[in-house]
Amino acid sequence: METAVLGFGSNKSNRLLQLKKALKTLSLSKQLNLLAVSGIYETEPWGYKDQNCFLNCTAVFLTYLKPAELLKLLKDYERTAGRKESRKWQAREIDIDILFFGSKSVNSGSLKIPHPYLAERNFVLKPLVEIIPGFIHPVLKKNILSLYNSSKDKCKVNRVSSFDK
Repeated sequence: METAVLGFGSNKSNRLLQLKKALKTLSLSKQLNLLAVSGIYETEPWGYKDQNCFLNCTAVFLTYLKPAELLKLLKDYERTAGRKESRKWQAREIDIDILFFGSKSVNSGSLKIPHPYLAERNFVLKPLVEIIPGFIHPVLKKNILSLYNSSKDKCKVNRVSSFDK
C-alpha cells in the first residue's frame, strides 16, 4: 500500500461542486482510501492569466494502485466529470494531479512524479502545508513548509473554506 498525494483544481462551471464531487467519488472508490484533505483555496490562475480564478485543494490517499493505474483512474474520472482536452494551463472543469506517490520518483511519458511544477506553485504548496508540512520532497530533499516559505510564486492563494467530506 502506498500514500498518494493529489492536487485538485477547478475554474469552470460550479467550481466547489466539481471539487466536492471529485473527492467524494475518489474516496468511495475501492482503490483509494482518503486519509486527509486540505481546506479549499481560491487562487489566481497560474501560467495563463486570462481566465477565472481556481478553487484548489489537496488530499492524501492510501492505494494499492501503481502510479500509472492511478493516473488512468484520475484521467477517466476527469473525462466523466466533463473535462475536455485543452491547451496547457487553460480553464478546466476539474484537474487532478498526482503530486507525490510515497517517496517514489517516476518519469515516463505523461507521468512525472513528484509533479514537476509543485515547488513553483503556491496554489499547491499552501494546501499541502495544511496537511503534510513536514513531508520531504523526494527529489528536492526539502519539506513542504520550507518549499512554501522559499517559493517565488506571487499568485494570491486565499483559504475560503474547510472541506466537509
